[in-house]
Amino acid sequence: MKGIIIVLGAPNDAQGQLSQVALDRLQTAIRFYRHNQDFKFLCTGGFGPHFNTAHQPHAHYAAQYLIAQGVPETDILPYVLSRHTLEDATLAQPVLDRFKPRQVVVITSDFHMQRAALLFNTHVPNQNMLFLEAGSTLDEETLQQLQEHERRALALLRQKPDYC
Repeated sequence: MKGIIIVLGAPNDAQGQLSQVALDRLQTAIRFYRHNQDFKFLCTGGFGPHFNTAHQPHAHYAAQYLIAQGVPETDILPYVLSRHTLEDATLAQPVLDRFKPRQVVVITSDFHMQRAALLFNTHVPNQNMLFLEAGSTLDEETLQQLQEHERRALALLRQKPDYC
């Protein structure tokens, strides 16, 4: 297989409506895919009180969005039902082992990229990985809150590598 695009999960509401963060990531993934249609999608995200209390896993809603944007269902791999970024990486590994892509493209938000890249580089060895940032379209106050959360999480991760 030429490659896999891993779209990291983000919040959706209780009805499955994707957040702006999720849409930003998915739109970045679609732009990459339009120029690389020999890649497949791997959507991450299961359930969790902080990001998805709906009846379906977040990855399902992400995949449905991709299909609605014209991505063939056959280009979407089985979901990774993760609860956080560390699980995005560790639970993606068996899928990568199964499909053996020549390249892995990890897509997440610009404010989340440093932590995601650290976790994927640590927990997904021996992969040719490219990290693509989805530019945030959030309002400044929300973006600053998320950036601060990421600064704290990254500091903890560096002290305790299994922190996610």
